[in-house]
Amino acid sequence: MEGRNLVTPADTGRRVSFQFELPNGFVGEAVGILEYFDEDAATYVVRRKDGDLARVPSRGVRFGKVVPG
Repeated sequence: MEGRNLVTPADTGRRVSFQFELPNGFVGEAVGILEYFDEDAATYVVRRKDGDLARVPSRGVRFGKVVPG
């Protein structure tokens, strides 16, 4: 089931929040700055507050939105 994703590659540089399905069926969350959208892998790359990069597969997104800074 496809979720509601309000984030687009044009939101690069903005703070975003994603809830997404992991391969094991659990749900992951990523909040941070959208660094870029990897078109080849159809994946959002988000830099978390601790500096780590989170890769969010677009087809697994349950919910995504731009959030205030």
